[in-house]
Amino acid sequence: MKKLHIEPYLQTPEVNFDAETGQLLISGKVYPADAIEFFSPLIEWSKEYITNPADKTELICEIEYLNSASQKQLVELLLVFKSLYDEKKSFVVRWKYEEGDDDILSVGELVEHELEIPFEYEEVTF
Repeated sequence: MKKLHIEPYLQTPEVNFDAETGQLLISGKVYPADAIEFFSPLIEWSKEYITNPADKTELICEIEYLNSASQKQLVELLLVFKSLYDEKKSFVVRWKYEEGDDDILSVGELVEHELEIPFEYEEVTF
């Protein structure tokens, strides 16, 4: 399975999904003009990935900013991976947020609660 790599742009994050290592990264500002269009290839790649996942899957979200449309699509993406967690496969969401950014931390906690997937939180400096 090919890696999925998207370079960051003004309103879109870097995406680096590697099926071999199970390291899946979304990093940066997430407020594309069309959230559905941006997240669609990520969701499609992920649906294929979960049919034959790595031994350990780690979704790393280093979110600087996230609008509501993108938050909804991020939930849709995480729903794809929920099956890994439900099947007791090794899956973790690492939610990295800027030091003191309680808004992004709250989004992570809300999504964690909504999907019932445990998150690991890390306060970082961007």
